[in-house]
Amino acid sequence: MLYKTLLATGLRIRECLALEWSDIDLQNGTIDINKTLNILNQVNSPKTKSSYRVLDIDHKTVLMLRLYRARQAENGRNIGLTYEKVFSDSFDNYVNTRKVDYRLHKHLKSANCTDLGFHAFRHTHASILLNAGLPYKEIQTRLGHAKISVTMDTYSHLSKENQKRAVSFFENALEKIKSS
Repeated sequence: MLYKTLLATGLRIRECLALEWSDIDLQNGTIDINKTLNILNQVNSPKTKSSYRVLDIDHKTVLMLRLYRARQAENGRNIGLTYEKVFSDSFDNYVNTRKVDYRLHKHLKSANCTDLGFHAFRHTHASILLNAGLPYKEIQTRLGHAKISVTMDTYSHLSKENQKRAVSFFENALEKIKSS
């Protein structure tokens, strides 16, 4: 569920691991980003002022989170625990970031995939948004970048790829028109 949430939101890994159920409004499909975990696994304020944000999430992610929460609640009832944290260990403590990092590397290795790390989920999320035509300003806000230049410097190469694809699409369309 962690990987799916990261891909669907573009959150930084430590923002995602700091999420509590009170941060997620499943009724309205939003996530309030108001904290992060530091290197010692302690709750901290987000990276920058612009890292404080409320994200809209898609319907499928809402459904996945609802199912996940129900399963987590059932597991908690079995041991007399109410889970507050979304991604926690069995005792509702924040998950150790080193452990989830190790697990990701292990999963990627067993799937014969390139070992990219958690930032790849964030990068993929941003790439999907850019390829869908979302403006840089909206992507900047969604990712919590303090400056639009960070967003543009990181993802501008994708925009160039889109331009090439658009030219190719246009050429193909013209060829089809000519041959009709």
